[in-house]
Amino acid sequence: MFFHIWSPAQEVGVFIHCGRWPDDPDLWWAQVIAMLPDGRLLVDRSWGRAPDDRGPATGNLRVTCVEPLRAWRLTFDGAGEKTDLGRMATGASGAGPARAFAFDIDIEAAAPVWDMHGALGIHDLSWAALHHTQGFRAVGSLRAGAESWDIQGVAARDHSSGPRDVGRLGGLHFFVVVFPDTGRVANGLVNWRVDGTVDHRVFTVFGPAGAETGGDVHCTGLDDFRTHEPRQISLRMTTEDGPFELEGERLHGYTLTFLAPNENINGVARDTEHDALVITQSTVRVTAPDGDVGYGVFERDYRPSQLPSPEER
Repeated sequence: MFFHIWSPAQEVGVFIHCGRWPDDPDLWWAQVIAMLPDGRLLVDRSWGRAPDDRGPATGNLRVTCVEPLRAWRLTFDGAGEKTDLGRMATGASGAGPARAFAFDIDIEAAAPVWDMHGALGIHDLSWAALHHTQGFRAVGSLRAGAESWDIQGVAARDHSSGPRDVGRLGGLHFFVVVFPDTGRVANGLVNWRVDGTVDHRVFTVFGPAGAETGGDVHCTGLDDFRTHEPRQISLRMTTEDGPFELEGERLHGYTLTFLAPNENINGVARDTEHDALVITQSTVRVTAPDGDVGYGVFERDYRPSQLPSPEER
């Protein structure tokens, strides 16, 4: 499971990425990151066992399903290494000088689940047997040391299951954007193999009038994983009514590494595996053609040998 929460007025957010340990499915691992003002990050990685079947837990993290497909509660009480984007790009993170942080956040669905397997028939993403995504509204609180913030914003969740092996994955673009004023939610995915061949290109836009799914979606590429450049981004979709282009900017973010078959590292662990898949996750602010403003996450995953690659994919 993956959660990304952003509170626009406070300019703070939270990232959670958690899953079952393959050799012991009752053991959960979790990556938890607090995004603080001025580009500051607190980064944690933990393991533990959940007390029940309502969601993952590692001891300091608890993810609880309040109502299936509609509501979740996310709580954390622990600590994380004090770092920033530049330092995350130089090596693995999570074990350095730390600062306590905690959050208690409730998220409620802003749109239905985007089920790429059940609804669209996509059944081989190379990293999962099935995958779904959903946009949310978020309320709660975040505390880091003596600082505290109210959370009033948006969130994204995704859920993959089945054998996970990123060895065949050359890279991907993935986004979920929630528009607080209208309730519109835009989802998109482009993923390609190690030889550059595109496997899937799909988007869905949920709005007051319903949902529209299409296959013509292109996203700004990546020039440098150390800086997340370019930071001005474009998410272009072609709907039945014509082009639907979201123009935006990066606000915050963090960098991770996926090692094959399924090891998840905070920071860039380039010395661990040759040409390992580097993940850049950016909190973004986008504007739709009608002026509607949305916030969400835009993920650009590349192997370093592919970079720079700023052109659209």
